[in-house]
Amino acid sequence: MLRLRYLLLALALASIHSTASLAAEDWNLCRIPSFTFVASEDTGAAETSVEAQRVASDDREILHLIGNVSLTRQQQRISADDIVINKTTEAINASGDVRFEDPSYRLSSPAIEVDNRNDTAIIRLPEFELRDNHARGQADEIRKLDQFRSHYRNLLYTTCDPEDRDWHLRAAEMAIDYESGRGNAKHARLFFQGIPFLYVPYFQFPVDNRRLSGLLTPSYGYSETNGNNIVVPIYWNIAPNFDMTITPAWFSDRGTQLNTENRYLFESHQGQLELSHLDDELRDDTRWFQQWRHYTNLGQGLRADLLLVDTSDGDIFDDFENIAPQYNNTRHLERHLRLQRSGEIWNSQLLWQNYQTLDRDTAVASRPYNRLPRLTLDTNPLLWRGNLAPAVQLELVEFERDQSVTGTRSNIITSLNWRSSNSWYFFEPELQLGFTDYRLDNNSGHDSITRSLPTLGIDSGLIFERLAGTRQQWLQTFEPRLYFLHTPFEDQANIPDFDTSLNARTFNNLFKNNRFTGNDRIGDASQVTLGLATRIYDNDSGNELLQLRVGQTFYLKDRRVSLSGSPDDAPKSDVITELDIRPNSRTRIAGRLVYEQEMGEISERDLSINYANARLAANLGYFFKEEDLEQALVSLVYPVNERWTLVAKIQRSLRFEQPVENLLGISYESCCWGLKILAGQSGDELEDFAETDNSIYFELTLKGLSKAGRDIDAQLHEAIPGYRPAF
Repeated sequence: MLRLRYLLLALALASIHSTASLAAEDWNLCRIPSFTFVASEDTGAAETSVEAQRVASDDREILHLIGNVSLTRQQQRISADDIVINKTTEAINASGDVRFEDPSYRLSSPAIEVDNRNDTAIIRLPEFELRDNHARGQADEIRKLDQFRSHYRNLLYTTCDPEDRDWHLRAAEMAIDYESGRGNAKHARLFFQGIPFLYVPYFQFPVDNRRLSGLLTPSYGYSETNGNNIVVPIYWNIAPNFDMTITPAWFSDRGTQLNTENRYLFESHQGQLELSHLDDELRDDTRWFQQWRHYTNLGQGLRADLLLVDTSDGDIFDDFENIAPQYNNTRHLERHLRLQRSGEIWNSQLLWQNYQTLDRDTAVASRPYNRLPRLTLDTNPLLWRGNLAPAVQLELVEFERDQSVTGTRSNIITSLNWRSSNSWYFFEPELQLGFTDYRLDNNSGHDSITRSLPTLGIDSGLIFERLAGTRQQWLQTFEPRLYFLHTPFEDQANIPDFDTSLNARTFNNLFKNNRFTGNDRIGDASQVTLGLATRIYDNDSGNELLQLRVGQTFYLKDRRVSLSGSPDDAPKSDVITELDIRPNSRTRIAGRLVYEQEMGEISERDLSINYANARLAANLGYFFKEEDLEQALVSLVYPVNERWTLVAKIQRSLRFEQPVENLLGISYESCCWGLKILAGQSGDELEDFAETDNSIYFELTLKGLSKAGRDIDAQLHEAIPGYRPAF
């Protein structure tokens, strides 16, 4: 063993190629795997082992290693025919089949010159491999200029197998600066299947996780609504806490649309401003969208958030679904300013809220009220005197709407709850008193209305358990639940409906102490609700395998309080059944039935079956709501083999006999590239599916480099439960 102080060639070479890793890719389809480096166990971390056929030294300053030279550290290895080391200048010259390896890199060159004192190096005609990215390439020359900068001449780069080069990048010059986190290339050409399809005379790119201004992945698509479209996003890194994405989008049938996303971040503030503008040639109109969302921490537990949103028309979200996907099926755009503060046993909120109704033909009575403002205070105190828990809810809200009754509503709800429970039972009586005061304008009746109503609710249940199964591998429960509710009647027909509606018909809502949402109606009640539930658990894992719940309310009196003005004299409520089966981690079956007691028929029924296992996913669904909705869907993600995957979805409105969303896609993955094609057909539920839109999108992935095209994965994640992209 020979220890040498200045043998730093391996470290110099490693620093030349220490580029930032891209997102992890799957290289299992490659014919040639990435190389594997086997570390030496004969040398310590600070030792260098040197082997050569002959060692010569004219003086103490020059060391000449000749013939099958090998320098080895635990994590690095270099070999050459000839190596000359100058101890004084710390220069190293290696020639004749020079090879370097470490766990991440492999490089070969006919000649390498390293100046360790000045931290420079010259590598002639190198060929290199990067293990983590399955990448390889070559260049005429690599120059390491200093600790941070390096320069490449006539570079070729690819992640494909040797000799395949399905895609590769050529650049006349490339420079990398790790101090600034930037690289740049000149006269870069991108080849796919031997065809040059992109030329860029100059571009910059990041070499680490620091943000860098530049061109992002462009996309292309076609739809019947807009025609051909090309989207070219540009990222602008304005400052460490400011950035912007500028996205020009050209639509052959409509013109050029300009979209921007502006983001900012401060110590206590953050937000985003989105703007979109289009002079629509098809509609001969100017169309726009703007949204500002801001969050702030004002200190002392006070938080605020602001949402301002406005648009030229409601059709903009259907015509351009990528502008703001969260509004694609929205009838009213909400704008608000909210202040919140919480303590140990209380929380409060001050809210200013109004809406933009997208369909201008919507009747005034069907538009939501603005709340300008709404103040609430809720207390959740600790248990008092054993299991007794008091609570108070306060609300003060001002309602405004054009051509409508307006006014102020004050609401106070005090409650006293006693909680007793164990492993086999629970018993929770609650006494509640609600007081509401109205000060109204434009009302046909009284301008001042007060209401005071008590409510008594007693919720109770038992839990029985038994072992089940042929091997007693399951634990089954039987859980009867009884809920008594009493609220006296008070005529509320003269109270306007600001924000109130009936609760949705679900099992849990059967056990609420008011059948209405909001505070404009307190339902009179003298009723008993019976619920039966059973659950099955796996004894080994503790996972819940099945849950079945059935509930119904039995009325002791007619319900005289309503929104329509008509009393409800049915002796029983609808029977609500909910089922959730999870036989294993891959499968879920969920169902819901609402049996209308008076009509003797099922008025709502939902069924969904979901299966997901690795890349395979299958889903079935059926949804029915009397006179409102009847839809069925089937979706599938089917990996034909390790390279090909099919995706399909058919969702159809059986009521209108029109498509809701149909998708058909195919993806192909090779060692170093992948292609996805997705065709779609969609209908607008808000327009009763009077029109459908057909579209097709492409996405090309060059592994280890970039993607080009629409983000198909984002659309499929939302459309098909269990979808997992192969690449």
